Amino acid sequence: MDFFNKLGKKASETYQVTKEKTAKFSGEMKLKGKMNDAKNKITDLYEEIGRHVYNQYKTNTEEGKDEIITKCEEISKQFDEISKLETEILALKEVKKCVECGAEISQKDDFCSKCGKQQPKTEVEVKVEVQEQPQEAKDAEVTEIKDVSNDENTNQDD
Repeated sequence: MDFFNKLGKKASETYQVTKEKTAKFSGEMKLKGKMNDAKNKITDLYEEIGRHVYNQYKTNTEEGKDEIITKCEEISKQFDEISKLETEILALKEVKKCVECGAEISQKDDFCSKCGKQQPKTEVEVKVEVQEQPQEAKDAEVTEIKDVSNDENTNQDD
């Protein structure tokens, strides 16, 4: 009976670890998708700015200068968003970037394993959202094992 209890407990622990890893991976993929969207938006804004600048050149006017400034400000916002998303991805992966060479190292490391530069002490909080799904398998405890084949044989003999 103890064997089945241990087996059930181990299965539950394995399920929990797998669920957490899946949540981290899923979160990282979502953040990377948002980063790609921001990068695509930046590319589109660059293209729009280029059209406005070319039209100014072609017409020899400065019409649309305010629109160019607005688009440049939007590009800055997108770069800030990308930076924020990169920081969130590093936190999910539980790593940080070396202040000297930019290599990814463990958050616990005091020195970079690539360049040897001492790293500043930082406290980083990792947030992982795990959406609870209905749990299909429950922990089970076996309390009694009954030999059904012997019972059937005894009933047939009667």
